Amino acid sequence: MPKTNTNTSGTGSHSDKPSLWSRLRLWPRSLAGQLLAALFLALLVAQGITILLFASERSNIAVNTTRGQVMERMASVVRVLNQTDESLHDRVIRAAEGPSILYRLQDRTTLLVPRDGTPESFFTHRLERRAGLENGTVRISNLDRSLFGLGRYYEKKSSEALDNDGDSNRARIRMSDAPPHLSESEKRHWVRRQREKDEDGQLPRFSNKKRHNLAALDMTIAVPLDNGKWLQVRTGVPSPPEQWGRPFLISMGVMATLIALVVILAVRKLTAPLRELEGASRKLGRGDTVEPLQEQGPAEVRNTIAAFNAMQDRLMRFVQDRTRMLAAVSHDLRTPITTLRLRAEFIDDDEMRDKILATLEEMQSMTDAVLAFAREDAAKEETKNVDVAALLSATAEDYADVGKDVRFDGPDSLIYSCRAVSLKRAIRNLTDNALRYAGNAAIHLRTTAKTLEIEISDTGPGIPPDKLDDVFAPFFRVEGSRNLETGGVGLGLSITRTIVRGHGGDIFLTNRPEGGLMATISLPR
Repeated sequence: MPKTNTNTSGTGSHSDKPSLWSRLRLWPRSLAGQLLAALFLALLVAQGITILLFASERSNIAVNTTRGQVMERMASVVRVLNQTDESLHDRVIRAAEGPSILYRLQDRTTLLVPRDGTPESFFTHRLERRAGLENGTVRISNLDRSLFGLGRYYEKKSSEALDNDGDSNRARIRMSDAPPHLSESEKRHWVRRQREKDEDGQLPRFSNKKRHNLAALDMTIAVPLDNGKWLQVRTGVPSPPEQWGRPFLISMGVMATLIALVVILAVRKLTAPLRELEGASRKLGRGDTVEPLQEQGPAEVRNTIAAFNAMQDRLMRFVQDRTRMLAAVSHDLRTPITTLRLRAEFIDDDEMRDKILATLEEMQSMTDAVLAFAREDAAKEETKNVDVAALLSATAEDYADVGKDVRFDGPDSLIYSCRAVSLKRAIRNLTDNALRYAGNAAIHLRTTAKTLEIEISDTGPGIPPDKLDDVFAPFFRVEGSRNLETGGVGLGLSITRTIVRGHGGDIFLTNRPEGGLMATISLPR
């Protein structure tokens, strides 16, 4: 490749190098992969929120149901105790106890009367009605607000209630008594646990979570009896089952599988027209004739295909009109040139006649070159699988048979999809240039991961670096060693580049360090 092109492409490849984040990111690049990833992410978030809401609702239902049953049971026990002899009270409460409820008779209580409007007051008023007690007589410990989902409002009010030493000195243990290193929530829990201890400082016996399947101590209630004693009741909240989340995991797995199947099938159907459009675009870029695509798929895809068909039709009309114009002009010029040649034969001055004939010969050559250039653009050769190695080897042998120094170096066989006649003409144009200016040519064939490269080099004088790209312009001729007397009219390289770019590739010229010129044809694989 030429030095200027090498620097430019090198800079471009450096700037286009993927970043570390691009290499490490896990987000897929295909349409199906991105849809699946987005849907799975949305499903995961939705299922997570659903699980949290379900867990909260399940906990609230379980707690409220348990507390309602406890209240009914306590009301029954209180009525029985008030109607039986005091000597039977111990036997009654032992018989009424269960794995999540504990009764104890005490002479006094440290619990407080709840404030009106709180969840605690709701339960105490309910128990008072069921047991036939006066309002404001049942005492209760502070309830865990998180079970009700009442948020920071109740937590703040609970904190203020715990610190409040008023209301008839109801609080013996306050937040200020808690160890200073504890957080606010830990201090509230410490106060609640201290208030729920027995008179001897022991926690209730069902605080063993594993044995009694309890998540936590729920509440402590003190109910006054007719004999002046207090019936203290401690209750616990049952623990949720350990595998309660398995149905959600199974549900999410089934939904993810169904979504993946639907997305894959839908994307394959929706992107089928896009794949056809991609193939047609590549063929059009190589210069092949492409039939109009069928407009199918979603509206956006159909509109894109319609725009592609319209673009291809306008492009082909433009090329055909230009080709016909060039061919017509060149063809029409041949008649006056022939007429002038005949008239020049009647000129008596031999020197003048020879000069005019030479000029007419030059004009004829230019006209023939333009016609060849136009015919090349208008060519409709079919693309086929061709053994390029055999094609190049045969071309070198043809030159060698007529005594030309042309060598081929490459694999024995290499199949490539191309237009063989056009590609062979491009190779012969480059080989003829090498033989004209250097007397020798070497054809090399090699492949890379993405390209097929054909190199034609010689040992001639080369081309000035600033002219390496200009020589592809039509009718451009380099002065000096590549003048009109030793070269053509300046359309050979233009035709060659047209052929190569018609295959979706490109051609570059570079001066060899050891001397000579090298033309590199790069074709996509």
